Amino acid sequence: MNQNTYLKTDVCIVGAGPGGALLSFLLKQQGISTILIERQPHLLKSFRGEVLNADGEAVLKKHGLYPAVTQRGVLPLEQIQYWENGQIIHTIFPGEQESHVGIHVPQDHLLEVIVSHSQNQENEQVLYNTVMTGLLRNKADQTIGINIRQEGRPASIEAAVIVGADGRYSAVRRHAGLTPDTRKHGYDLLWARIPAPTGWEPAVRMASMDGQQLALFSQFGGYVQIGWNIPQGSFSKLREQPFAPFVQKLVAAFPCLADSVAKHIQTWSDFVLLSVESSFAESWAQDNVVLLGDAAHTMTPTGAFGLNAALEDADVLAELLIEMAADQFTSTERLQQLQTRRGKKVKQQLVRQLEMESSFQQRYESFQS
Repeated sequence: MNQNTYLKTDVCIVGAGPGGALLSFLLKQQGISTILIERQPHLLKSFRGEVLNADGEAVLKKHGLYPAVTQRGVLPLEQIQYWENGQIIHTIFPGEQESHVGIHVPQDHLLEVIVSHSQNQENEQVLYNTVMTGLLRNKADQTIGINIRQEGRPASIEAAVIVGADGRYSAVRRHAGLTPDTRKHGYDLLWARIPAPTGWEPAVRMASMDGQQLALFSQFGGYVQIGWNIPQGSFSKLREQPFAPFVQKLVAAFPCLADSVAKHIQTWSDFVLLSVESSFAESWAQDNVVLLGDAAHTMTPTGAFGLNAALEDADVLAELLIEMAADQFTSTERLQQLQTRRGKKVKQQLVRQLEMESSFQQRYESFQS
């Protein structure tokens, strides 16, 4: 891309996560031109919220993507286990007509499939190493696209519709002034990923540690993802304490992890800290700008709703944009229907997350004998 390049498209999508990539794919199928921008140099990104539930599975099946995703590599999770002192005290199995309690899908596998199914289309451009720097406005102060910087060079993209699929710190949301209502949940999360021990069954494992939730997720490829809740803002003081007694609590809860923990979690730096919060934008659309996924409604890891909600958003938004294309995108007020059609369910999921978090300890204690 040369300096001051000016591009034009029907729909410009900022952020090539699962929601943005799926939306681009669905629009391309209908001959709607799109430009998908991504700040990373490629789409093969890892992510920690990679559990597909029945909602996300249904979206992928609806659009013929699910068989290819499973072929690329997924791990169905067979049960949810509650542990105490190295023993299972309660197990939740899949419900009737269900074969799993969730599916681990590496994000790079999901994106590879979506992108590979898009490769034969000619009406899309993907711009890597590209960052949105602001909204592009005409002399009447109307939003007509976005300004970007790609590999250090400025450019502009004119678009009939701008989609913010760029996550919890969305630049599209910020530049459009679509302020979210943000809620802290009283805890932060320590993440770690280690090889699974031999014979590790694919499941979600829960334990209580100092009154905080400790969750282990089996992952495709023979890994265990650890999510360890700690009190909000406590990590700096926690790091001042000796490390060995802290990590020994993990081993006490799950003794079979002892060898893997000893090899792969040796210092505080082996954990990644996530500041936990949820949000819900008062409005998901303004004029010809619309938000989806975490940009519109950030979710916590609890319940693994986030990925699936983004896929559902993309599915609904694609329908709306296909309708809008029929009248040359003149009816931008139709973008408001995304929130109308999806907002109630998302709010219910956000409430459900709070309920699950607040009731975890009581629920865990009910399983103890």
